[in-house]
Amino acid sequence: MVNIYLFIELLGSADAAAILDKLKTIELDNCKFANVVMLSDEKLVAQLDCKDSTDGDKAILNKIAKVDGVVQTNIVAVVRPRKG
Repeated sequence: MVNIYLFIELLGSADAAAILDKLKTIELDNCKFANVVMLSDEKLVAQLDCKDSTDGDKAILNKIAKVDGVVQTNIVAVVRPRKG
């Protein structure tokens, strides 16, 4: 399991609330959004939980980056939670 923290920048003319809703409904193989929050009209932050980092790569490059209105997706951190 990996937690991937994202900073998603949107087009100035994009509807941030609509994109946020769209991201929550995208089918991501072996990944799911733990949380997506609107930081401003042009920025979202998100936590993407994935089975492994390869699944995260695919989700970000093949699904999230292709959503209309998304200009840039930055990976802020990748964390492998530890028990104990």
